[in-house]
Amino acid sequence: MADEKDAPVELAVKAAPKEKEPRREQAARPPKREKAPKKEEAAKPGAKETKKEKEDAARAILQKAAGKEKEPGVETVPAAPEKEKEQKEPRLLFNRWDLNEVEVTDPGLKRYINLHSMIVPHSSGKFTKQQFAKGEMLIVERLINRLMQTEMNTGQKQRAIRITKDAFETIYKKTKKNPVQILVDAITQAGPREETVRLKYGGINVPKSVDTAPLRRVNSALMFISGGVLAASHKNKKDVADCLADELIGAARGDSKCYSVTKREERERIAKASR
Repeated sequence: MADEKDAPVELAVKAAPKEKEPRREQAARPPKREKAPKKEEAAKPGAKETKKEKEDAARAILQKAAGKEKEPGVETVPAAPEKEKEQKEPRLLFNRWDLNEVEVTDPGLKRYINLHSMIVPHSSGKFTKQQFAKGEMLIVERLINRLMQTEMNTGQKQRAIRITKDAFETIYKKTKKNPVQILVDAITQAGPREETVRLKYGGINVPKSVDTAPLRRVNSALMFISGGVLAASHKNKKDVADCLADELIGAARGDSKCYSVTKREERERIAKASR
């Protein structure tokens, strides 16, 4: 019996150190070290101050060079950068005509007669991918593209640009006005306001008058003007640029002898008869 009592005691004494071994290992692990603050954070405010001091010193040197010394207690406003000044300066068409002076008198066509500043009227075909995007194209470029759609000028945009440029010079000599303004007035006068469509009633075509959309008015006016230029220059010794100048001047005045104005009156007369 004494041997049986002593046996479990020996086992308990031997098993005790095995349970304490993992606890000793956990306690033996070194504690995590906290990261020291970076030196860059402390150096940032000093760097900003040095930049400000340099900027103030550069401004003072520029003011002395211009003959304007800084008065005590008066803060100076920094000058605008050169890029902003360049953007405010208008870009003249052909380096000659200012488009900011042009006004569209017809309120229905203001949205579709684009007059954004541009030196060379060439958009590289970026408005051809979307339908009705040609309303955002410069109106002078639209006239040039329409002049290309003839037998002699197909695909020759440089020739069409030269014709338009020479025509603008002759317009200015005759009228002493901005030729782009003459072009806008010609489009407003040559664009028809009423047209006819065909409706079928029991297999019979019946014409019906309808109002013309503003974008179609601009398209029709450019078509009539280019058609008048082609008709005037065909088998004629007169220069194409002079024919274009006469056509634009006559259309701007609303002259009934002008080709584009007669075409507009004819189309409106047919529409009036089919009301």
